[in-house]
Amino acid sequence: MQYFAERLKALRKSHGLSLQDLADKCDHTVSKQALSKYEAGVMQPSRKILDILAKVLKVRVSYFDTQPIFKLPAFEFKRKGDIPVKQLESIREKVKDMFERYLQVESLLAIQFKFSNPVRPIPVADELAAADVATKLLNKWDLGWGALHNVSGMLESKGLRVIEVESPAIFDGLSTYVGKIPVIVLHKDRPADIKRFAAMYELGQLVLNITEGADRHKICETFAAAMLLPGDALETHLGNKRIAIAPGELSTIKEQYGLPMGAIMQQAVFKEIIDRKNANGFFKMLADNADETGLGVYTGQEKTYRFERMVYRLVAEDIIDVEKAADLTGRSVEELQREIEVFEAVAQE
Repeated sequence: MQYFAERLKALRKSHGLSLQDLADKCDHTVSKQALSKYEAGVMQPSRKILDILAKVLKVRVSYFDTQPIFKLPAFEFKRKGDIPVKQLESIREKVKDMFERYLQVESLLAIQFKFSNPVRPIPVADELAAADVATKLLNKWDLGWGALHNVSGMLESKGLRVIEVESPAIFDGLSTYVGKIPVIVLHKDRPADIKRFAAMYELGQLVLNITEGADRHKICETFAAAMLLPGDALETHLGNKRIAIAPGELSTIKEQYGLPMGAIMQQAVFKEIIDRKNANGFFKMLADNADETGLGVYTGQEKTYRFERMVYRLVAEDIIDVEKAADLTGRSVEELQREIEVFEAVAQE
């Protein structure tokens, strides 16, 4: 079990568990002290303990002795907002695990998928500059001036890796570079409009050349809104000068363009369509409703597809078997086998 210590520690952290938490989940069949020794590599578990740990941590026993295919370089996410250190560490370990699988799949397919930042040389000192760079990027990437379909898929097609993880409700997204590879991490279960806005916000963190001392948060918010509401789209829907905007107006824009109503109103303030003082009542209404429950729903699909598509290709080309595909995707062998059997049945007709 050469890799047991490394795998156990990473899995425990990804589940957000302390050593004592894990001991408790194992019904004290293994002690906190023993777990500490396992992770330090000074003691090896029995087969019985391995089975218990695998069940609690939701992996196969074989996972504990799987050699990491890639030695990931050290990378850190900047702490964001009020996310506790323990929860941030859990997100980081989940991302490391997913990213390792992502790179493994690309390697098996001999894919070299590079990212190019076409707006890197442009300095961004304020929100006006951020909106201008968003316009330039839309043009460079040939994304048009309408509502964007599936932002996550679009970002993947441009060379970014987009990873979704289960995470605390207070988390929307984070981003980093692993070597030269840009990675965006999103909360798997947030509403689609919030995920789209978070993805564009994190894209801003990665691609914008923000000058020192500038308000990075506001700049990235403005960039994200300008990417999702391109050109004069907001003025077309709201007009040029308003003293009040009805929530129903914002919900129709949300449903068409797929960004939160709060971000739409922020953009209306930025573009001076409405004064901040006249919008404050709306922002107060949203203060305790971060997901904007009951305030319109963006029904478009927002999902990452690239990783699973590559795994299916590996199976189809007999590069890996179904069991390996199940390990990579976290899905059951039975579920994947049913899909392959359906495909084979159709192919034989």
